[in-house]
Amino acid sequence: MRLYFSTTSPYARIARVALAEKGFADDIDGALTDPWKDDQGLLAANPSARVPALVLDSGLPLSESLLIVLWLETRHPVPSLLGAAPERAISRSGVAMGAIDAAASIIIGRRLDPAVDESPFGKRRRRSIVNAFERLEADPPELSGDAADLAVIATVVLVDYIRFRFAGAPWLPAIPRLDALASQARGRTSFSSTMPRDMPAT
Repeated sequence: MRLYFSTTSPYARIARVALAEKGFADDIDGALTDPWKDDQGLLAANPSARVPALVLDSGLPLSESLLIVLWLETRHPVPSLLGAAPERAISRSGVAMGAIDAAASIIIGRRLDPAVDESPFGKRRRRSIVNAFERLEADPPELSGDAADLAVIATVVLVDYIRFRFAGAPWLPAIPRLDALASQARGRTSFSSTMPRDMPAT
């Protein structure tokens, strides 16, 4: 299988962590890709030029991180990424994904307007991030069992992405319980090997 990804994308990281937690780390041909440069391989796999895009051994492409997780759960249900309480995991994941979307929209907005963070749009997106952090900090997911569940994956990806993109931002709330979860998760190769970082210069 070939996975198109970037090192900055939280969505690609969700797919990378999920694949590793399912035991596919050694079966993936990783294709580091800048989705802003119209890579032809990525476009063939996903006409929207979004990462992640996973091309199965059959040649069939799958796109969007949560749809890749859905495929994993359908085809390879053990270990489960939904844990012992699937509804709870899905609910928490939705909160984290909403904040990831909010953060990503600000980062994309900076390409059009460097001052987007302080615009009404940017402040509304920041409020979404703060609200999600407060919700998750009050009731954080737990990392236990054979695999990190989707709630843990999405929450840790959110925390690390915010620390990467908005380091030291004064509007961020204190999240000691979520920071502790992220620190614990880095003890697993699936998380430590996929930490967000700038794309290499080309």
